[in-house]
Amino acid sequence: MSYGLVFGKFMPLHTGHLALVEHALAHCDRVLLLVCAQPHEEIPGPLRFRWATETWAHIPRVTVAYTDVRLPYTDYSSREISRIWGAWFKQTYPDLTHVCTSEPYGDYLAEYMQVIHLPFDPGRVRQPISARQIRMDPMRYWEYLPAAVRPHYVRKVCIYGPESTGKSTLAARLAAHFDTVQVPEMARDLIPDSTGCTWDDLEQVVTAQTEAVERLARQARRVLICDTDLLTTQVYARYLFQRELQVTPEQEAVHQYHLYLVPDTDVPYVQDGTRLGAHTQDDMKRLFINALEDRNIMYRLISGDWESRFRQAVQLVTAVAGY
Repeated sequence: MSYGLVFGKFMPLHTGHLALVEHALAHCDRVLLLVCAQPHEEIPGPLRFRWATETWAHIPRVTVAYTDVRLPYTDYSSREISRIWGAWFKQTYPDLTHVCTSEPYGDYLAEYMQVIHLPFDPGRVRQPISARQIRMDPMRYWEYLPAAVRPHYVRKVCIYGPESTGKSTLAARLAAHFDTVQVPEMARDLIPDSTGCTWDDLEQVVTAQTEAVERLARQARRVLICDTDLLTTQVYARYLFQRELQVTPEQEAVHQYHLYLVPDTDVPYVQDGTRLGAHTQDDMKRLFINALEDRNIMYRLISGDWESRFRQAVQLVTAVAGY
């Protein structure tokens, strides 16, 4: 059986790499995708390995592997360095029959590995993109990012604060304006009435909110609008139960935001039958802002009528997302 090699840093993985693998699959029965990493690179090797594993998990003919072998490399095609890598490939993966690249060094590698070179789009005409371009300006080249990679670059905006300040409406309007998706406030579905929630309800919200952010970050276009976050649930836990709601480091990592927008309480309070009540609003606003300031998290307070708030929010999101 023919066994092809596609290798690289994949820093980051992009649609050109996907096309490269498709080219290899068109000529080989199996393909080995090898993620090569070196210490202190801009994007950690294990993260790049996870991107590749997720991207090709549904294709049994592709095997994703990882190496941090310390061999020399350059940004140009070198016969000597190709000889070193070729010898290592041949020793480590003796069953390889092909190597697929978009670079001139592919011919050198094939010679030293004694395999067939499958060149693909060497002038980058079909896929006019490089990892360096993406690293320099990921927002500009967003459409070249696979779903698995997008959460690494997406700009997350959290609409945060007390009840009845228009957070959900603002989140929906912002998502529509920027042609992206929004993460809804999961507590609305899990806790029908804020006055009757339990500790178990809050723990379920943490899980559901985290899962929603992780899932929708893969669908977002440059910016992800989030209606509340984990800190919101922790604030309610302190207010309602005088207890600290613990979250895992993994959950905390998902809820890192580039911008917090805090709608002010200078609008009429609307009691929809599920809220704590207007008498709690000032206390809740203080608790929400204190929670941010205690963590040295920057935020922007937006106020005024609904249209004024929306205009302020659009300006702030535009700046953070690089539109």
